[in-house]
Amino acid sequence: MLNFCTERGDKVEFVRELGRGGEGVVYQIREYIEEEGDIVAKVYHRQHWPNAAKEAKLRFMAHAGDDDLHKHAAWPLTTLYQQNGGPVVGFLMPNAGGRLPVHEIYTPRDRKRIYPYKAWDFLVHVARNMAAALDTIHRHGHVVGDVNQNNIRVAADGTVMLVDTDSFQVNVNGMLCLCGVGSPHFTPPELQAGVSFDQTPRTPNHDNFGLAVLLFHLLFCGRHPYMGIPHGRLQSADDPLEKNIQLFRYAHAPDAMQRRCQPPLGAIPMDLVSETLQAMFFTAFTEDGTCGRERPTALEWMKQLDLLATQLQQCPKNRAHVYDKALTKCPWCEMWNAYKIAYFGSFSAQATPR
Repeated sequence: MLNFCTERGDKVEFVRELGRGGEGVVYQIREYIEEEGDIVAKVYHRQHWPNAAKEAKLRFMAHAGDDDLHKHAAWPLTTLYQQNGGPVVGFLMPNAGGRLPVHEIYTPRDRKRIYPYKAWDFLVHVARNMAAALDTIHRHGHVVGDVNQNNIRVAADGTVMLVDTDSFQVNVNGMLCLCGVGSPHFTPPELQAGVSFDQTPRTPNHDNFGLAVLLFHLLFCGRHPYMGIPHGRLQSADDPLEKNIQLFRYAHAPDAMQRRCQPPLGAIPMDLVSETLQAMFFTAFTEDGTCGRERPTALEWMKQLDLLATQLQQCPKNRAHVYDKALTKCPWCEMWNAYKIAYFGSFSAQATPR
């Protein structure tokens, strides 16, 4: 059994290992303060012990945390030490265990296996909560930096928690501690080429690109907004997504043909969502989001998704199909009839309460 202590000297006993990564290990702990609730410890491998700058960052995060941050993120609660006065070797944080990475929610095959009776309203709910989590980080003056499909975890009730918070870009009393990593498929066009993340301050507008990609994944069942069919000689089918992002080749844009791309066969039509949401995606994924106008904020997405949630109806032919009341036909039945694609459960399933 390993024993460590917190910044104020409280003893922390590790009970068992919960997970291990390249940077450190997460442990279940024996509660050192009963009212703290469900918390775990992250301990860095010795070769990844924080330097002085990261120690200061982690101490600041622990002191600056509040209920809002702790609700939406695995935010440091207190730093950990092998002995009083020693170097920081880890921290305690809220437990995100039992939650799934968001890609297992928006990928139809995974979701149907894990949650066979979850319908599109669940995806809308998760999308709204993801926007709320990002809004919380931004309201506190911080930036996620590396927004991606693995550091957003989803519970069975659709609540969302951000993880890997020690990599976030944090404003420490006016000094930015940068996020040194990035995920290409969620990195905005302006940061795609020749950018060193560990030397580049990022903004909420950069985060808002990654958020929009993940929202598109959720609402359109795993489709990446830049994954399309090449059109014309200026684009090759072998072009990676990173190049399509860099060149603003948003496949579902109204002017997609001018962008030398078009939606793939069988793609869910954009009229699945309102014209307002379509316009928000266009701003997020085109030059509009970088030139004189910023991408939709997390709060703006949250408000529109809250509105969408009030306008949903169930298909009279298939209770597993949920869609916007503004539509005259069930889009999920249309997808089945045209392409034999069933995004939710089986086509004949009668859903149990969600």
